[in-house]
Amino acid sequence: MLAKITIGLFFLLLVWGNIVAGLKVGLACPDWPLCYGKVVPPFRWDIYIEFSHRVLGGIAGISLVILAVKRLKIYTGNLKSIPVIAIVLLAIQVVMGGLVVLMKLPVNLTTFHFSTAIVIFTLVIFLAHYDGVNEKPEFGSNSFSSTFFLLTVLILGQAMLGAYVRHSEAGLACPDFPKCLGFWIPPSLSGAVLIHYLHRSVAYLIFFIFLALFVYSNFNTSLSNYTKKIGIIFGLIIIQILLGMGIIHSKLFFVITALHIFVALLILYVLISVWYSENTKSVV
Repeated sequence: MLAKITIGLFFLLLVWGNIVAGLKVGLACPDWPLCYGKVVPPFRWDIYIEFSHRVLGGIAGISLVILAVKRLKIYTGNLKSIPVIAIVLLAIQVVMGGLVVLMKLPVNLTTFHFSTAIVIFTLVIFLAHYDGVNEKPEFGSNSFSSTFFLLTVLILGQAMLGAYVRHSEAGLACPDFPKCLGFWIPPSLSGAVLIHYLHRSVAYLIFFIFLALFVYSNFNTSLSNYTKKIGIIFGLIIIQILLGMGIIHSKLFFVITALHIFVALLILYVLISVWYSENTKSVV
């Protein structure tokens, strides 16, 4: 139960952080760790959007520490490094959260802040999946599962690139879709246009990779067990692309951007869960 709660908390935390950015209230609490020098800040909607993100981060962090300590007591050998890494990254994330506010939301640091959060999210899924009692990882036991690992890395990179697009305010650098500034390949690929176009190009790459995998798994009987899983991920990717279009046409409407990160996390969760399940050894 603790594992599921921790996953849910980090899921909500990442989405809520996106809402904070979308509403541009990241500096509603201009100091840290307090807010306007108080434990309970003055009541104002923008302050409490940001303040609730801090509170949620604290609850999620405590939940992760408890889960990591439990796993540390059970895990053996190299597995012990996973909960330790999770706690170290959490500590770094807390410090970065304060620096992001005190330094007035610098682009590179806010992007790194999100990137660290999403790596922690993947580690939380690991800690939730392998309890060390009934199940343990056995990586390399399934050759095709390495494909899911590589795709997970690709999706992670795309999510981090998306964060950079968001925080560098390049979200509307290409205000049209599917073309960019009226071109399939804009003549001036630099600055915000380059960042946005790269994010879009990787999205197309991911789409065609999963389309090919879905078709291939339907015709290859040895991969029939993967067809449904690949189909679910492919469906989520289609939804994600549609949401990307919605972000452009709605001029970065915060609800759509929050749904965009929500679906991205779902894609990651399904991918990682498939990879973990294909590399699991029953202990009992």
